Amino acid sequence: MRQGLINSVAAITVNEQVESMRKFPLFSSTHEGYAVILEEVEEAREEVEYIVEDMNIMWLYIKANDTKNAMYYVEKLKRRAISAACEMVQVAAMAQKFIESVTE
Repeated sequence: MRQGLINSVAAITVNEQVESMRKFPLFSSTHEGYAVILEEVEEAREEVEYIVEDMNIMWLYIKANDTKNAMYYVEKLKRRAISAACEMVQVAAMAQKFIESVTE
């Protein structure tokens, strides 16, 4: 993975965590932190499951030489991948918030 991409995602994660702190205080317990992180992980997992479904459908269209419908699923795949990346940024941001909640 490109270091520049990693650095960019890390910066976005910091921004997401700062924004979260503006809306909600640090976690009041490790249980709360776990629940929030779990929710974000479940949302990310859901996006990945949609990606797998879209890939399977896309492959069916590719095998049938139906480029038009394959392209529709490629576009869906792209949107879902971006959504999944956003969810993973939120997982990382909430993990940092958890760390700060426990250490303060």
